[in-house]
Amino acid sequence: MSTALEVTDLSVVYPATGRGASRSAPVTAVDAVSLTVADGEVLALLGPSGCGKSSLLRAVAGLEPVAGGTIRWAGCDVVAVPVHRRGFGMVFQDGQLFPFRDVAGNIAYGLADLPRAEREARVAEVLTLVGLPGYGRRAVATLSGGQAQRVALARSLAPRPRLLLLDEPLSALDRALRESLSLDLARILRDEGMTALYVTHDHAEAETVADRVGVMVAGRLLAVGTMAGLREDVDDDVARVLGR
Repeated sequence: MSTALEVTDLSVVYPATGRGASRSAPVTAVDAVSLTVADGEVLALLGPSGCGKSSLLRAVAGLEPVAGGTIRWAGCDVVAVPVHRRGFGMVFQDGQLFPFRDVAGNIAYGLADLPRAEREARVAEVLTLVGLPGYGRRAVATLSGGQAQRVALARSLAPRPRLLLLDEPLSALDRALRESLSLDLARILRDEGMTALYVTHDHAEAETVADRVGVMVAGRLLAVGTMAGLREDVDDDVARVLGR
């Protein structure tokens, strides 16, 4: 498969805060990380809270400034490309649905350029894809947590993004629902042939959803591979992330 996303020596540094004696030092959240994601591949970034995986994801999206390195899509550097021109979709942990729009209105948000009939057809298509056919006129306030995340996923998929970025999309759900939705999410991403970068702290979820997993600790990418291969890694930090 051809390389779709290529990140090379990427660094994200948060500036110092405060003044005088209370002034803090700059914080390196992502430290010279390099990775590739093939066309149609799902790569999970796995690691403990504060390891930099979400900062890396947000930098790829264009939501965090880059201190160094490059981000290339199909060979073209996109570091200077504005968020709305990258053609990437994003699913956040809390969904971030618009409360003043119904389900269909949320999903159609990124489809404003389509004729009405095509827009309505695409909304119906992705609702079926995420297992919520007929939910278009539902108010978002009436949705369960799992349903809301399905709608958030449908909204991100609707414009057919080149790359889908998912920032711990299931972490707010209970264990049983998270396990069920991770199976559905893996199916949906593969049915759509989606190229995706998926952030999680749950190694079972990463194994279910992703083709390969990258282990991050303290801003560094320590290893990338299949979960089976990573379990054979002799690095102590990788072993701890995987619960060994």
